[in-house]
Amino acid sequence: MAGVTHIDIQESVEELEALVRQQNNVRLKERLKALYLIKNQGISVSA
Repeated sequence: MAGVTHIDIQESVEELEALVRQQNNVRLKERLKALYLIKNQGISVSA
């Protein structure tokens, strides 16, 4: 399976949390939540 196995998230956990709260678009909100979880809990991209 091809795809991205590693990403470098430049935003801080606090910035991502604020962006999630501000976002009205459901699809973008879900993507931000995924980035937040990856950054905050150290979940791998492949998971």
